[in-house]
Amino acid sequence: MSDSTNVRASDRAKLLAHAARWERPVVAVLFDVPIETVEAQNSARERVVPVHVVRDFHRQMPTVDQLHTEGWTTVHLASTLINSAR
Repeated sequence: MSDSTNVRASDRAKLLAHAARWERPVVAVLFDVPIETVEAQNSARERVVPVHVVRDFHRQMPTVDQLHTEGWTTVHLASTLINSAR
């Protein structure tokens, strides 16, 4: 079973395998949000995730280099993307 954040390399490997099987390109978007922002947004949610879980997932977030090493050919940082749909 995969978690929706895909912080585990084993989960991302499954996604890469599916893409290879279907001969599709692989693109990752890394949500490089500071932990303070993540915790503030989490505390405002209706269903708050325990802080230790949020911090653990944040610590596990891969780096751009790590994703490239795993086989992701394109990696975008969310902080550098702009909203062009207006």
